[in-house]
Amino acid sequence: MQFSDFLSAGGGVADTVKIVLFRMLPRRAQIEKVRAEINHGLLKKYGKMTKLQIDREHKTISAELDLKGDQAPVLITLSKYRLIQETGDNPQFEPGTIEVSREWLNALLKTLVKASVVPERIEVKNLLHQTVVKAIL
Repeated sequence: MQFSDFLSAGGGVADTVKIVLFRMLPRRAQIEKVRAEINHGLLKKYGKMTKLQIDREHKTISAELDLKGDQAPVLITLSKYRLIQETGDNPQFEPGTIEVSREWLNALLKTLVKASVVPERIEVKNLLHQTVVKAIL
């Protein structure tokens, strides 16, 4: 089973089985599955994520990316992230402060957030996605 199965989930019995199987994995294995699937999907054309660390206590997410054409890894840190769950609504992920080890990327990111191209919160609509996010955050 691939993590991409979780991302393309529709509904029904198959999703229920995927949710149960994902929940059975140890936390570290869940995080590694997420990292591997990001590499096979989102980052496939650009490079790969070599490290993904999530600290629930301090609410930080750290990632190290080896990107094609870059000599040194790109480090990304999300600080003070939140998963907001209001009664009756889908959870929303708020990344908090995002810092990138490349100055130009930091400036671009701030511009995109200010222009609302990058949202300040992301609604997690799919039940399967909600399971994954709640498990690792």
